[in-house]
Amino acid sequence: MGIACDSDRQFQAFVDVVDEDKSGDISYDEFVCAIQEIKLAQLFNDPFIRTMPTLHDSLKSAVKLGSIEYSPDRIRSVYPIHQVKSFIYSTRPNWATVRWINVEGVNTLLMRRLSVRYRLHPLAVEDTLGPAFKRPKYVKYDEHSFLVLQILHPCHKSVVKTYQNMYRASQFVLPEDDSPFDTMSQSELETRLKELDIGHVMTPPEQLSLYVMEGVLISVQGSGDTLWPALKQRLHVSYSKVRQHSTAFLVYTIMDVCVNELSPISQTFGAKLLMLERLMSLDQRYFDLSRIAACSKQIKGLQTHCKPLREVISKLIASNDYQGETLQYFTDVQEDLAAIEEECEHNLDRCRSLVDDFNNTRASQQNDVTYILALIAAIFLPAQFLTGVYGMNFPYIPETTYHDGYFIWWAVMITLAALIVLFFKYKRWL
Repeated sequence: MGIACDSDRQFQAFVDVVDEDKSGDISYDEFVCAIQEIKLAQLFNDPFIRTMPTLHDSLKSAVKLGSIEYSPDRIRSVYPIHQVKSFIYSTRPNWATVRWINVEGVNTLLMRRLSVRYRLHPLAVEDTLGPAFKRPKYVKYDEHSFLVLQILHPCHKSVVKTYQNMYRASQFVLPEDDSPFDTMSQSELETRLKELDIGHVMTPPEQLSLYVMEGVLISVQGSGDTLWPALKQRLHVSYSKVRQHSTAFLVYTIMDVCVNELSPISQTFGAKLLMLERLMSLDQRYFDLSRIAACSKQIKGLQTHCKPLREVISKLIASNDYQGETLQYFTDVQEDLAAIEEECEHNLDRCRSLVDDFNNTRASQQNDVTYILALIAAIFLPAQFLTGVYGMNFPYIPETTYHDGYFIWWAVMITLAALIVLFFKYKRWL
């Protein structure tokens, strides 16, 4: 650590400051606390920060820090926190059962300060600060547990909510009634489908890191338009179950909010498929099959997102950190994720079915064209034969000298064609 004392007196003075219980020696916990104080003092020292380019550059990055401290009968929320130093040095109040610290934006200096203050594992901090997204995972360290989640959000919640309601209504429509999509015209379908192009339904994945300790939870996310408003609304309800439990239930609540964001997205994709199906039935000849492939790509992206998240929840359930009532709530979230995955698989089956229907219809159209051409060729086959016979360059063909030969030829051709058509009708080929 680079701690040096010029004399025994200075060393004894250092021991007296660190020795909180005045036992005459320094325990491990007292030594760790002293190191924390020294490192925190460095991380709040401007000359020291300027000597570290990585830390100094992070001062320019936009980041917001917020805190909610709560108990069953009391809650205190501060957002954003302007006095970062005083907050970092502060402890959870005695009346609060949980302190939730939320960081919006990735800032190296702030994460270093929090890691020293709460003894966060270096590997966990590295996963948070790294430029590449980490696969969702759950790791148990000595001082805390660590979760990495990938979260998705609707781009426009009101639009997604509208299509979600339309999709739900279409699932329970009676056979004699029309679903909301059956009455749409081609122009309306085109307009609505344009609203649901790639990039208009859900946002790109965003990493969420959770550091879970006894009485403290630290969350780090890339932006602030998801967790904070939704969870703050739940916490400020006086009868909220979140305030009746520990940090384990807060972890469940965060994951529940993340999963609840996925169901409207999945059902919006279902609505998009129903509109594509309707459009294909209206204009099958000029329907662009690549639109179904694009929708399938969106659904697969959502399905790929759900699987590792469900694996993380399975690890949480299998661990000893979450028990009792909280474990039942995690099981409920796992079932919700399984339902979303099943819905994605159902939508992918619908995509494959639409592609098959399109290809079968195209093949049927091609067969019809080939069939009609074959019938026409069969009808005109006698005419081709007789034309070939009487078009030969022999010097003497008796029929070519008849005065009414031309009219006789047409009469024979029409008669043969009529007989062929009657034969086809008799065979039910026409």
